Amino acid sequence: MMLALTVLTFLGILVMPETPSAGQTTVIPESSKCTGTKPYLIEKRQATWKWQDAVYVSRTRTSYAERRSTCGPYLKWVAQLWAGRADSSFRFHTSLQNPKDAICHVFGIYCTEALAVADCESHLSIWAENGQYLGLFQMGSSERRIYGHSNEPLGQARAAYAYFVASGRDWSPWSCKPY
Repeated sequence: MMLALTVLTFLGILVMPETPSAGQTTVIPESSKCTGTKPYLIEKRQATWKWQDAVYVSRTRTSYAERRSTCGPYLKWVAQLWAGRADSSFRFHTSLQNPKDAICHVFGIYCTEALAVADCESHLSIWAENGQYLGLFQMGSSERRIYGHSNEPLGQARAAYAYFVASGRDWSPWSCKPY
């Protein structure tokens, strides 16, 4: 059964998602010139790299065979592979727009403690403000200047983590403690 599906995929049409968020599909007909596959591959490769750059992950490398391929089953397989990577990268990036996910992604093994501190400091709001103190971790103006600041949860979590590491991996800079 699996072999039949594989053969039908290469002989018939290839169905790949248009964009990760749309949920629609694009049908690329089998043709001797592969007119739609190469641009589709390039588009999905660039989309993958865009999201990987956004979360500071190393870009997935391309192979020599992939760059040299002009048509055929291999190119279609690679296009489908990049489409899956683009979708996965998009979902990963959008999940990091949630403060809890961003904090856990950045703080790793300190996730539970960091969530407790951020919840106490800002109720997990990136727009929390208390005088000069802003963001998820209510960092002051001098700390924001040194460690950075962002309007996104991932950027604020990275800045707080840098401050956390610089302070000796304890929660002494914050008035709220996880314990």
